[in-house]
Amino acid sequence: MMRPRSWSLAALLGAIALCVGLTGVASADVSLGQSDSLARAAATDVVVFNVVKVRPLDGGEVASCRVFGRAIRAERGKRFRPRQSVRLTVPCATQGADASDATPKWVDREALVRSAHGRAFLGGDGGLIAYELYDLN
Repeated sequence: MMRPRSWSLAALLGAIALCVGLTGVASADVSLGQSDSLARAAATDVVVFNVVKVRPLDGGEVASCRVFGRAIRAERGKRFRPRQSVRLTVPCATQGADASDATPKWVDREALVRSAHGRAFLGGDGGLIAYELYDLN
């Protein structure tokens, strides 16, 4: 069954009007989950790698962990090539530590030590924007 042409045009115009109306919403305050997604989207480099070693830099409840690895693939950018060495400082915390509202988020230290793979989102300066544990299976 074929629709009259005016219905298709009306649907297109309605979709355009909806998109124009939503552009004002996009500039409004962004919730935490959305800002984290936006930060990840803004990453200039994204690398997936094998975790070789994790070393907590201090014994505090909330600290930083040095993560050493070997690149599997670059999902974005040209900073990393397969098998290239990866060294990152990742914000980490022990279980039960207060949640972080900042980006990058704290990663559970015990899970980080047990992890076999990671995905790092890096800014143009090479600084960590976000980090996540990654299961390749």
